[in-house]
Amino acid sequence: MANREQITLLKSSVERWNIWRENHPHIEPDLDRVDFNGINLNNANLRKANFYMSLLNGASLQGANLTKTFFASSDLRGANLNETDCPGVNFSGADLGGCSFKKAKLRKIDFSNRDLRDIDFSEADLRKADLRKSNLAKVKFFKADLRKALFTEANLTEAYLSSAWLQEADLQWANLSKAIFRYAINLTPAQIQSAKIDRETKVPNYLQIHWISETDFRCEENTE
Repeated sequence: MANREQITLLKSSVERWNIWRENHPHIEPDLDRVDFNGINLNNANLRKANFYMSLLNGASLQGANLTKTFFASSDLRGANLNETDCPGVNFSGADLGGCSFKKAKLRKIDFSNRDLRDIDFSEADLRKADLRKSNLAKVKFFKADLRKALFTEANLTEAYLSSAWLQEADLQWANLSKAIFRYAINLTPAQIQSAKIDRETKVPNYLQIHWISETDFRCEENTE
């Protein structure tokens, strides 16, 4: 059950909240089922806080410490999560529609089987992230670190992956229709060959697509 004193303190001043957290490092804040819509929690220490089913629609958490924070079933629509530190964070069942995760640290995050359309992951660290079977249509991965990320069977239609790091990313059976990979780093022919593309998929200049039929293609390194 949510702690009224903790709620009041957090809503009144992030600075005083952070001082309280420093003085009470073993307390795990209980903030479940609370209305935090539109709140400014920039740079707040929310480590191990419980936001189960809380309302954070349009909230700004930029630069917050979200280590092992529990957001299960919370409403984070339109929230600013840029530059957040998220090791072990739990977003299961949370509504993330329209969120922004620019420059966020999301290494090994489990975002599988999720609707993540239109989210901005530009320059985020998503190394070893699990995005299997997720809807990533029109998602921005500009300059994101996607090394060893899992995209198996994900929908990346119209996703923007320009300048993204893709070494050992698993794209098997991913839908890359109209996706943009211009200037992507360490993308291989085998990765593209394992996925589904169309004639509007834009690969880096160091790769070349040869269409065999309307659906069959061969991807190889560009030797020209």
